[in-house]
Amino acid sequence: MIADGVIVSLAVVLLLVLIAVRAPIFVALGVSGVVGMLGLGGLTGIELVPLALVSQLQEYALVAAPLYILLGEALAVSGLGRDLFGAAHRWFSRVPGGLGASAVGASTLFGAMSGVSISSVAVIGRMAVPEMLDRGYRPAFASGAVAASGALAMLIPPSLMFILYSSVTGESVAALFAGGLLPGLLLAAMMIVYIVLRAKLAPANAPVDEERFTWRQRVVAVGRISPALVLIALVLGSIYTGFATPTEAAAVGALAAFAVTGLIYHKLGWANLKKIFVSTAAVTASVLVIVGAAFVFTQMLVMARIPDAVTNFVVGLDVPATVIMIGIMLILIVLGCLVDAASLLLVVTPILVPAVTELGYDPIWFGVLLVVNLEIAVITPPVGLNLYTMKSVVPGLDLSDIFRGITPYILIEAALLGFLIAIPEIATYLPGLLS
Repeated sequence: MIADGVIVSLAVVLLLVLIAVRAPIFVALGVSGVVGMLGLGGLTGIELVPLALVSQLQEYALVAAPLYILLGEALAVSGLGRDLFGAAHRWFSRVPGGLGASAVGASTLFGAMSGVSISSVAVIGRMAVPEMLDRGYRPAFASGAVAASGALAMLIPPSLMFILYSSVTGESVAALFAGGLLPGLLLAAMMIVYIVLRAKLAPANAPVDEERFTWRQRVVAVGRISPALVLIALVLGSIYTGFATPTEAAAVGALAAFAVTGLIYHKLGWANLKKIFVSTAAVTASVLVIVGAAFVFTQMLVMARIPDAVTNFVVGLDVPATVIMIGIMLILIVLGCLVDAASLLLVVTPILVPAVTELGYDPIWFGVLLVVNLEIAVITPPVGLNLYTMKSVVPGLDLSDIFRGITPYILIEAALLGFLIAIPEIATYLPGLLS
């Protein structure tokens, strides 16, 4: 066992070194996993690698991933994001920091359709941030609101991260989607409250919006985004009424997204079709190659019985379970600064879920906590993908402004973790109704 521990330690060191030299994350995970399996089982260990890849990638839940990505990419070219932001602006125009609150509202709705955070940042950020800058908003205030609220797509169903968590744990995707709904809406509300209070207390961040809209204009704006509302109801409603599985709902949603983009927005020309399918293939390939490489690495950990060792260690600690959970959250936040969200989920889930379950916690609840940690990961430098996506869609922004603007939202996400630990029912109530 000691020898196995040394081999695993060397494999982990190799992983960290490869990450430090900026090797692609799938290369770092795959190489360190193969080296570890070679050390643990010799050539027999290497023979397990293809089996590990096939067993994970043939998981039925993963079929939903490219379909939800396709759905989001189709909507990204439609112009629906512009209408979402416009409708939110009409309803929040009288509120201090109204454009920032509008960005959060638009990101929430777009996240409820796409499930991919960088898509949300790209679509909403391309419209919202230039608009805020033109009206005198400070760059840090404007970019922080969009980069942070884009991460809501990871928590509000349909979430790609919940699909990956289900593929590892076997938990119901529908239950995970339900578990993320209330925390996601709560987080959106917390972000809007922060923006309003910050704009009220420090008006220089967000000058008062003099534009006023009538109730008729607001109702018309809601009518313009009715395709989005119908699409959300179609996908989530078909899941929770039992009419379709999450994977079948993804297929229906993707088809409906093409209908919205083509029939309502008339944006399905050959150029956009090519863009949609190329982007979908690229994102899907990057996700699945990480899934496969991460599973090779975790199989190496399973061979060395690391999950069992972690479970025994955690259960044997003479401290309250809540303290252990807070410690796990702190470790995940640190790891999120170093590893991208999908890789982190796929590596830590098979290690931590057995220990958390042994402590008596609900794996659905822990899945929600884990995804909130991943939200922190995508907005935390130096790896946070949302930050660099924000920079790419608004090149005039300075990264230091983006980093400064995101800091308060990291604290807001941490506060949500505290709420979920103190009041687990926030995440478990809706799944309980389903079951």
